[in-house]
Amino acid sequence: MIRYFIDEVLLPYFGGVSNYPEGTNFEYYFFDNIYNSVTSIFISTVFCLFKIYSSLDAERLQLAEEKKNAELKALKTQINPHFIFNTLNNIYSLVYQKSEKALPAIEVLGQLLRYSTKDLEADFISLDKEIGYIDSLIELEKLRLRNPELILVEKNIEHFHLNISPMLLVPFVENAFKHGDLRGKGFELKVSERDKVLHFYLLNFKKNKMKDSVSGIGIQNVKKRLEILYPKHDLNIIDSDTEFVVDLKIDLRDE
Repeated sequence: MIRYFIDEVLLPYFGGVSNYPEGTNFEYYFFDNIYNSVTSIFISTVFCLFKIYSSLDAERLQLAEEKKNAELKALKTQINPHFIFNTLNNIYSLVYQKSEKALPAIEVLGQLLRYSTKDLEADFISLDKEIGYIDSLIELEKLRLRNPELILVEKNIEHFHLNISPMLLVPFVENAFKHGDLRGKGFELKVSERDKVLHFYLLNFKKNKMKDSVSGIGIQNVKKRLEILYPKHDLNIIDSDTEFVVDLKIDLRDE
């Protein structure tokens, strides 16, 4: 309409020229211009739709990433209180019995809390720190055991500098101490890494008449984090009447 007003009203009136023959009506003018503009309109529409789609796709990816980070943060903060609760129960028992092991236990707990407070803020920590965390946890738990020699640990790591999500392996060890038969049989832990592939194996024997459930906070937490961070991981859990086995493989080459 603006172009018609300029071409067929203003130009003839002020300049005495016109783009169309005299007497051309508005309807003909309108459809003729639409026909000549189809290519430009089509290209601009496709470009506009592509731009809108790209913008929406970028927003979708950003929202997905924010959701992922928020979920991971929530899962990591869920682990810490669960771990502290279990450990404080152990120390309370030692203090109640007036055991000489109480003070060393509190000291080791202080070290563990320093690790967890600092490392849980990071997305990834070195494999060396994660294994050191497990070593400290086992040391703490051994203080209350009558037969600590039943806890068998074997480690064979080639690259300690590799990164791993913090507190990813600890809940499995916690579960073994919580549900395992530590008086009569203990448990077996093997942690190895070769060609940047981590293999975590844990076997614990259950207490009599105790069902070792995999639905607790710790293990369910780890499963969710593995699905988010390591979608190609291989986790096998065997939950029989007498044994609980965790066999986990994680490729750490991309971290």
